[in-house]
Amino acid sequence: MKLSSRATNLTVIVVAVSAAFGAGYTTRANQYPDHWRWPENGSPMVPLTRTADGNVLVQANAQKGTRTYKPDLKPYETLDEVRRAIKENFVKTKVDDTEITYGAIRGMLRSLGDRFTRYLTPEDYNEFLTSNKGEFTGIGARIDVRDDYAGGPLAKPWGASRPYIVEPIAGGPAAKAGLKRGDVLLAIDGKTTADLGEDATVAYIRGTRGTPVKLKIERKLNSPKNPKDTKYDVFDIDLNRDVIEMHPVDLEWLPGNIAWLKLDEFNEKTDVEVGAALKKVVAGNGGAPAKGLIFDMRDNPGGLLNAAVDVGSRFIQSGPIVLTHERTGQERSYDAEKDRFMNLKIPITVLVDRYSASAAEIVTGALKDKNKATIIGESTFGKASVQVLVDLKNGGALVITTAKYLTPLKHDISDKGIVPDILVQTSPEDEKTGRGAVLQRAVDFINGKSNPTGTITAKADIPENG
Repeated sequence: MKLSSRATNLTVIVVAVSAAFGAGYTTRANQYPDHWRWPENGSPMVPLTRTADGNVLVQANAQKGTRTYKPDLKPYETLDEVRRAIKENFVKTKVDDTEITYGAIRGMLRSLGDRFTRYLTPEDYNEFLTSNKGEFTGIGARIDVRDDYAGGPLAKPWGASRPYIVEPIAGGPAAKAGLKRGDVLLAIDGKTTADLGEDATVAYIRGTRGTPVKLKIERKLNSPKNPKDTKYDVFDIDLNRDVIEMHPVDLEWLPGNIAWLKLDEFNEKTDVEVGAALKKVVAGNGGAPAKGLIFDMRDNPGGLLNAAVDVGSRFIQSGPIVLTHERTGQERSYDAEKDRFMNLKIPITVLVDRYSASAAEIVTGALKDKNKATIIGESTFGKASVQVLVDLKNGGALVITTAKYLTPLKHDISDKGIVPDILVQTSPEDEKTGRGAVLQRAVDFINGKSNPTGTITAKADIPENG
């Protein structure tokens, strides 16, 4: 095509588009004369914006003096103006007021720069309160989400996140039905779980006691060198929801009369169960005195501050368990409660990892600073802040950071965590069953064996029911 012909065609197209725009604008201006108009002294070639009340304004780079604004407008008035602008102008006509309000709240909280200050919807708040009480109605399984999951053919779309069972809770419907650690949930009551978050998954699974829930499960059958050779079993299973009591404490005796006390979280039941377990440790294993205690707080995300002080008081007779630095600059000491002191006279080790946080770090820091235990494992998470709950009228709540906490020797562990006395790399068996290199190092320490590197291979895993 000749250049002159292309130029002619381009001119025709431009004229046609301009005519169409002009006709469209004229039609809209006739229909809505108050909303569609050129700004005073403005050029018809200047790009337009429209305010929430329908007034057309030139863009910021246009002629000065045409913008109208109120510099003394209150922030909440701007927020409402934005909400109205969205409702009246956004391309999707159905905009949920609740969702955009929740989004605005979360945006306000994010602006504080504190990842632990957050908003709980009414549903989230109920879940939070239930978990702290130590019981709920569901299938009896701890759930987490695996990112970028690529399973068998029925797990499409590959690469989506999928919820999976971290651990069935003993005596619950999931455990009774034979569900296993690592089982992946592909669907809940026919709804795909692709990219379904942990909270949403839990919400779908929980419900009224005795009601059914249908799960589609994918179970990995082998672990070949070539991932293409992996085999999966996919099956449906019907479970009836039941009341599940969460027991955060588990006590087991290891060979050599070493007590292994595992603590999963700090809820309202924690101190009572820790106290009962420690009484058994004092009594010994079948009459034989305990040689030592392994206090395992790996994967413990924390929980209630008062529960942490109560548990710390089991090992510490007096003085501070934790200090808090308040927003006013004042320091507050949470001291040991003497009536809880157990006076254990055996070697104590504490196991931690990068997931040990909050209340678990409070207890670990107190035991370390007071020289009451030897800390073994990985550096902890580093959450050194205290939050309070503010109830909202809609049934939700704000979780607001009000103070920073310090260990008894005033160490600030924010984003650094607590460095163990003996660093041990977590082994695959530690992650799978807890009976790997870290636990073996604790056993060796109590038995008086030394290891200068602090690193144990997973070949020395602790047997079950030994």
